[in-house]
Amino acid sequence: MNFELIDQSIQYTFLNDRYGEVGAKARTFKNVKQGVSAAGLAEVGGVLADLQGDDLGSATLIQKQAVPLN
Repeated sequence: MNFELIDQSIQYTFLNDRYGEVGAKARTFKNVKQGVSAAGLAEVGGVLADLQGDDLGSATLIQKQAVPLN
């Protein structure tokens, strides 16, 4: 039995002193296309960080998969 991919999203953590004591802010973007490359996701995160004047701290791909019951 194989899992069935239902949905995936990406969570970026942006670093900047303006985000308070922790210095980090996480943002999640839904509906990431299946088959996207890690390099592509990293590039998008880097561009978003640059636009906000932040550094990119991390990128995490989040997947929801159905578990077959029979």
